[in-house]
Amino acid sequence: MLSSIARGLTALTMLAAGCGQAFGFGAVGHNTVGDIAAQLIKGHRAETEVRRILGPVSLRDIAVWDDCVKGIDVYNDFKYAVTGRFPECAVFENNPDEEARMRDYVKRNNEQCHPKPGDENCHKQYHYANVAIQRGRYVSGAVGTSDHDLVPALQAAILVLKGQKAPGPMDFNEREALALVVHALGDMHQPLHMGSLYLDGDGLPYDPDEKGADPQTHTVGGNAITLPRPDGTPGGNLHSYWDGLPNRLSADQLAALPGLARKQPASSGSPDTWVTDWASESLLQARVAFDGMTFGPRQPSLRGPRWLAKPPADYDARSTEQIRLQLVKGGARLAELLQSIWPDKR
Repeated sequence: MLSSIARGLTALTMLAAGCGQAFGFGAVGHNTVGDIAAQLIKGHRAETEVRRILGPVSLRDIAVWDDCVKGIDVYNDFKYAVTGRFPECAVFENNPDEEARMRDYVKRNNEQCHPKPGDENCHKQYHYANVAIQRGRYVSGAVGTSDHDLVPALQAAILVLKGQKAPGPMDFNEREALALVVHALGDMHQPLHMGSLYLDGDGLPYDPDEKGADPQTHTVGGNAITLPRPDGTPGGNLHSYWDGLPNRLSADQLAALPGLARKQPASSGSPDTWVTDWASESLLQARVAFDGMTFGPRQPSLRGPRWLAKPPADYDARSTEQIRLQLVKGGARLAELLQSIWPDKR
C-alpha cells in the first residue's frame, strides 16, 4: 500500500513540475478543444464564419491566443516579451500584425475593470472564477465571481459574435471575441478554473459565502495548494497539475476524442442558459477534483497562504480520466455553441 501511494505521489509531483507554464490548461488542452470543434463544424455555416473571421489561423491555434496575450508586458510599453518561450504561440510571434493585435487587445482590457490591489490585469481575470465548491450552481454575486470573470466574459464574447457590443468593462472586436469563446470553453472544462476550495488555518473546508470572505482562506483555484514530493517535501501546485493533465493522454487517446464528442448528448434548454449551466456543472466537477484530499495546516509564504495536500492513492489515474471526459465535453460544446451563433440556413 505504501509503495502504491509513493508511486502515485511520484507521478503527481512529476506532472506538477512539468506544467509550470503560466498558461491555463496548457496548450494541449486548448488545442484539443479547438481541434475537436473544428472537426464537428465541418460542412456547416459555422465553419464558413470561423474561416471568415480567422483567415488562415485555425481553431486549434486560436484556442491559445488568450494565453499568448499574457506575454504582453504592460510595464514595458506593451511589448511582447516572451518570444520563443511558448511554442504554441509561434503562429502569433515575429508577425507585426499579430503582435499589434495582442497589444491593442491588452491595452483595451488591462485596467478598465479597476483591479483591486493584488488582482490580475483585467483580461487575465476572464479565464476563471473562484466559486466555493459548496455552491451547487454558478450564481453571479457569490464569493469568487465578478462582472468580468470567466462566465460573463464568455457571455460578452458570444454577444459580440452575434453583432452586439460587449457589456460592462469588457471590450472585444469580432476576432478577439471568437478567440475568447474558443479559449473559455477550454478553461471552463478545467474544473479548477471554475471551482475553488477555501480552507481555514487547520486545513479544513471553509465556506466564504456563509462565514464571510477571508483572503487567508482562499486557495486561488488550487494554486495555493501544494502537492507533496515522495519524500513529503512541497512540490508543484494543484492547479498547475490540472492544467497539465491533457499532456498525460496518449496520441491515440487524443485522436479518439472527436469521435467521442460526436456522441456527446446535445445540451438541454435554451442556448441563452448554456454558459451558466456548463459553469455549474464544472463546479460539480471541481468537487470531484478535491474529493478524498486532506490538507495540512495553513503555512505562510512570500506569495501568501499555502496548504500541503495529501491526495488519495488513485488520484493520478482518476483525475486523468476526468480530464479526458472534460475535453470531450469542451470540444463538443464549443461546436454546439458556434453552430447556435451561426445556425445553418434553411
